[in-house]
Amino acid sequence: MARLFDSLGMDYEHAFTGRKQAQIDAVEELTGRLAPGSRVLDVGCATGRPTTEQLCAKGLDVTGVDISEVMLAHARRQVPQARFILADLFSDTTDLGAYDAVVCLFCLVNLPEPRFVEGLRRLAALTVPGGTIMVAVPESRGTEEVHFLNLTYRPMRCLPEDLHRYARLAGLEVERVQARAEPASQSQSAPGRSLFLWTTTPAPSPHASSRDASRHSAGSPHPRMRP
Repeated sequence: MARLFDSLGMDYEHAFTGRKQAQIDAVEELTGRLAPGSRVLDVGCATGRPTTEQLCAKGLDVTGVDISEVMLAHARRQVPQARFILADLFSDTTDLGAYDAVVCLFCLVNLPEPRFVEGLRRLAALTVPGGTIMVAVPESRGTEEVHFLNLTYRPMRCLPEDLHRYARLAGLEVERVQARAEPASQSQSAPGRSLFLWTTTPAPSPHASSRDASRHSAGSPHPRMRP
């Protein structure tokens, strides 16, 4: 996947020109819940636009993570006020710290249930107790072929009830699953719907030690960055 996205570069951003309004609206709602300076992690940030840039514009302390060095090079150029880290959610995020909110938009795509649930658990581990996690995926019944740039594939089924189940299995508290229509893009001839899963991490147990709660809330003040 890293090699694939390295090869796409800015073509990935251009493919979605004019097709990100639902994502922009969801991020705008998220920023309205956060105090200035809140720490936000953008998992799968790609070129930094629109989400990382939008979060930074609201005065938030933003870190972007992606598996593609080419994508991150574009992100660092386009959104210099954010931090960017080369990392894979499923293997090397232990040093990232904890954040007030985590967004993962159109990254947990076409994953079987166990892998999707594991992804949500890993996002939760990066979020402070009571923090917000917002995940977006394309809605799919698993019966139609998807054409994306030079790729054609048949995605896994992913409906609102699936997202509710995945979140519960991951131990998250579901606020809602919101469906939003999206217009066709340059790479996809037919319009579709995107699903936005809004969840929160459970509040700390009253029996947990104050030291543990404090350590989890604080996280790492400055995540380790790869050059």
